[in-house]
Amino acid sequence: MPEKKLTANEIGLLWTQYIQNSMAVPVLEYLKNTCEDEKVKPLIQLSRDLADKGIDTCRAFFQEACLPVPNGFSLEDLNPRAKKLFTDAFILSFLEHMGKVGLTSDGYSLGASANSDVRAFFTDRIDQQDKLYNLSVRAALEKGIYTRAPQIEVLNETEYIESKAYYHPFHKRSLNTIEITHIYENVKNNALGEVVCQAFGQTSKNKTVKKYMRRGKRISIDHRICLSDILENSGITVPMTSASLLTTSTDPVFSDRLMMYMISVLISAGQGNYVNGAAVSLRYDIVYHYHKLMLQAAVYGKDGLDIMIENGWFEEPPQAPDRQRLIQ
Repeated sequence: MPEKKLTANEIGLLWTQYIQNSMAVPVLEYLKNTCEDEKVKPLIQLSRDLADKGIDTCRAFFQEACLPVPNGFSLEDLNPRAKKLFTDAFILSFLEHMGKVGLTSDGYSLGASANSDVRAFFTDRIDQQDKLYNLSVRAALEKGIYTRAPQIEVLNETEYIESKAYYHPFHKRSLNTIEITHIYENVKNNALGEVVCQAFGQTSKNKTVKKYMRRGKRISIDHRICLSDILENSGITVPMTSASLLTTSTDPVFSDRLMMYMISVLISAGQGNYVNGAAVSLRYDIVYHYHKLMLQAAVYGKDGLDIMIENGWFEEPPQAPDRQRLIQ
């Protein structure tokens, strides 16, 4: 059994795990029911098993520590009769993205935890996320739908930076491989966000949510174009998949609450990626672009939070006591 006392870090991380894993359950249930590719179905099941185990383990931690179990999401947030919305190519891409994001978030969670049982939980999750990611990439490569990063020629000798012009915003040298990595991954992430916003916008019947998703799609496109232009201005082609990712179905699939929360998760992950990209970029014009994109994403995320609060959709994370209020 887990140790009873949990730190603030561990409570927050386990709460987030519970909410996000419960959100994944109806999504994966729908993907499983609508997937037609027999080689992709086992990957969906692997991801579903990971989500179910995450929910059960987090619930046990909360109960043992006498903490309230979050409400989260359930199969009630899914319309089981909805027609196929996502193509199998998108499902595979989505699973790859889930594995990649899971590796990052679970790695951070492990490093922020002290409780031995909690650390064991996140260590096991990292192993499973690693398996999901590698299997998803392997399947996409075999099917010829995996989009590889750009390939470039690299000088066959070691060099050192000779002047401050290397990072000057008006001296736009060619991109280094570290900058290319982050820019390209952010291009891919925005392409995925564009598809998700389109999918949610065409299936929601709530006018406010539809408008928010249309705006999200436009932002994703603008961000993708901005980052792609940086690559192309250095003579680097941006490879993207040509696979069809969505059907034309307009059947409601998920609850508006689930869709809005998933977008908030994607925004949060995207902002983290922008921060990392800005931190390692050595051209100030690229850093400027990242900061501009971060601000746009933050405003969009805040507006989404307002919509969720107005509709009673946002479950409050565990909070420390307000000592100032108690003393009044």
